[in-house]
Amino acid sequence: MKRALPLLAVLAGCAHGPEVEIREVPVPVTCVDPRRIPPEPPRVANRFNGDARHDLVIVAESAQQLRAWGQEMRELLELCVGKAPPE
Repeated sequence: MKRALPLLAVLAGCAHGPEVEIREVPVPVTCVDPRRIPPEPPRVANRFNGDARHDLVIVAESAQQLRAWGQEMRELLELCVGKAPPE
């Protein structure tokens, strides 16, 4: 009987159920309508012909389009996370 007591004590410790652990898992939430995301401006590398003046005009136009696109993307991002602090 004395030998059975430690064994019963050990087995009694196994009688309880497993601990319940609650974990919160972040779920992505759409903050803007995906249809509002502007299309990326077209790539221009295939329009170059090697003439510096010609190519510079293409690069300048592309830079303006990319700048406008970036500003639109930033506006959408700010709808999701708020405005960035001033630099």
